[in-house]
Amino acid sequence: MIKFKFITFTLLLFCLHLVIARESPTATYESQPTLVCRPFGECEPCPDDALHEPFCQPFGNRRLMHCSAPDPDPIHTWYPHSTSTSLPVPSKGETPAWQSCGRIPAQERRDFYEFVGCNLFFATTSLVVALLRSRLMEARQARRLAARIGLVRGSGLDTR
Repeated sequence: MIKFKFITFTLLLFCLHLVIARESPTATYESQPTLVCRPFGECEPCPDDALHEPFCQPFGNRRLMHCSAPDPDPIHTWYPHSTSTSLPVPSKGETPAWQSCGRIPAQERRDFYEFVGCNLFFATTSLVVALLRSRLMEARQARRLAARIGLVRGSGLDTR
């Protein structure tokens, strides 16, 4: 009996939620004009004072966009891509905006070569230090052995 009441109560709450959701006004954005944005320029690193902005996330790069109201009577063609290679002429009422963009290949390439260069430097330095240390240890061990078997001359020690 308790199980039946629980299921009935749950169904009633669900129906009530649907009724309330249907009657609540939803935000409409029909009054706001829609903008069409076109990229203008290449991706560039964000300045230090703008790194906290959303358009600089997640990689710290941004691209300038030109946004304007859409053409009231656009020309529709069956080909989805533009066939002209000329740059678009800016029209009146364009608003500049920023868009987040991915990584910049030239900057990533520089960072990679810097990383490889640093690794080569550290590897070379480590090998030189290890080689010098091993030679030093070999010389020290040879001196100890020579002193132990009495090959050292002029030391004044006779270990026999």
